[in-house]
Amino acid sequence: MSPNSQNSMLPEDNQELVARQAILGRQDEIIGYELFARNESSGPLEDPFLCSARVLIKTFSVYNLESLLGGKPAFINFTNSNFDEKSLELFPARQVIPEFTITEAPSREFLGHLLQLQKLGFRLALDRFEASPWHMALLKIVDFIKIDCFSNVPEQWEAWIKQIKNCKLPRQPAIVATRVETALLARRCFEAGVDYTQGFYYMEPEVVKGKALTSNQHTIFNLLNLLLEENPVCDIEEAFRRDPGLSYQLLRYLNSAGMTRGQEIESIRQALILLGRQPLQRWLTLLLFASQGTQKSSVLVMAATRAKFAEILREKSPVLDDQPAALHRSFLAGMLSLLDVYLKQPLPDLLSELKISDDMRKAIINHEGEDGAILTLVEAAEHGDLDTVKKIGQTLALPLAEITAASLESMNWSSSLK
Repeated sequence: MSPNSQNSMLPEDNQELVARQAILGRQDEIIGYELFARNESSGPLEDPFLCSARVLIKTFSVYNLESLLGGKPAFINFTNSNFDEKSLELFPARQVIPEFTITEAPSREFLGHLLQLQKLGFRLALDRFEASPWHMALLKIVDFIKIDCFSNVPEQWEAWIKQIKNCKLPRQPAIVATRVETALLARRCFEAGVDYTQGFYYMEPEVVKGKALTSNQHTIFNLLNLLLEENPVCDIEEAFRRDPGLSYQLLRYLNSAGMTRGQEIESIRQALILLGRQPLQRWLTLLLFASQGTQKSSVLVMAATRAKFAEILREKSPVLDDQPAALHRSFLAGMLSLLDVYLKQPLPDLLSELKISDDMRKAIINHEGEDGAILTLVEAAEHGDLDTVKKIGQTLALPLAEITAASLESMNWSSSLK
């Protein structure tokens, strides 16, 4: 289903943005996404059940499931007072993990509903765990425990983790630390015994100096600079010749992407001319994120989604330049905006190694100019900040329906890279 056809199914007077937040393991691998909705007219939906119902309907009836989830399960919020297990049974148990916020002792009827869901194969999550008597009683039937590590002091949530670990349970639930805002906090959570983390630390990372680049990354940095400085093809060809593995990857990419058009590629020079400078620059930037294999695949997906989202927003905006060079610039700005997260070095230092323009540097670091505004919108969409999405969308002459379609299209594109 195309983004336009997806968009046409949504009522124009009540547009919503479905946002997703990754849940990550110790090696930054994505194990699932929490999905939530924001309403154009009222922001976060006030009715918890209505919010959950709309997320379910859109996830499985409107959006492309593979694009949105990439084969991972969706954590979707419910409360014990606003819950209809018969409606939930309409959706695949392997793909949906109902996540319950329970602020009072659950009724016998509600517990029966949970057990029925469990029999049907649903995994269950308990959100905002605070070690209340009913929370402790539910440990034996839930699969995930989510602990808010932002609203509670570390000593408190570390004590709760010990309580969970000390329970004599036939099956230990996985512990998810939520609202993890920095990489430092993520490390402390894992050291305390959590299994997974969830939060914005990818967007506001704690940078750690001194991580050495691999030889492959050095080569890619050098090639990017040769392209940015508009060096002759012979210089770029020579850099590829020094790295046979990179040359092989380039030729394999051209063949697999169907770009050879039946031609036989007899030299790296011919491959470079066939691909072109700007597509080569994009390919190398993607390769930079993928150069350490699957360990950092989650960062690649996030950066690629951000890059494609930025490019599509520029292309759709009637007030922005949509020439190929401008589209390429927005794509590159989106991709490079997460370079510090991937390489764990300060972003200004990394960008100084790449001879990008001052305008692009200001857009990435300070969110200045057109590309800075696009990045602000992209990050707001990642956070589910609908007010900022709408505000920047107005300056770019983009309605929420177009932004939502662009978000979904970018997710679909980045999921195809894995």
